[in-house]
Amino acid sequence: MTQTQPLPFTLRPATLSDAHAIAEVQVAVWQSAYRDILPAALIERMSVADRETGWSKILTAYFETGRGAVFVAEQSDAIVGFLSCGDQRDEDLMAAFPGEFSAIYVADSAQRQGIGRALMGEGARALKAMGHAAAALWVLSENTGARGFYQALGGFISAERIDTRGGDGLDEIAYGWADLGEICAI
Repeated sequence: MTQTQPLPFTLRPATLSDAHAIAEVQVAVWQSAYRDILPAALIERMSVADRETGWSKILTAYFETGRGAVFVAEQSDAIVGFLSCGDQRDEDLMAAFPGEFSAIYVADSAQRQGIGRALMGEGARALKAMGHAAAALWVLSENTGARGFYQALGGFISAERIDTRGGDGLDEIAYGWADLGEICAI
């Protein structure tokens, strides 16, 4: 079996014109990563058009307030991953983890090439620039691949919950980093 050399990638801050490509990556990753975890109806409800609208709003709010950031990873002039981060939204995590990694997605074809690690490093530096020394994120408890990734980056389980916002009762685990300096060094 021949192993192909990973393609080089670049990271940059997202612009409003990236909303569509970000939405495409998010929907594609949802369809592959969550197909055996989430109900099919929930996955099918997610559309590129809806996510593009959502990302346009998020990007606009971050640009206007300066209280969040989105970074994209590109390979061969195409967006293959992204990360968003900002102020912690979960009241139970705010005291210990005032920053939040709110989303990170890397296309299947671009995984295991260091893109996720690089995005987490960019996000950690952005959170530190916003004044946050610590941050957390939520992940589906059954998403073992993502959980292994966060653990490899030094994240530790800091909370658990059943998220009922979508009416589906999804088990989630929060991973926290008490010192973002460790991720910033990536």
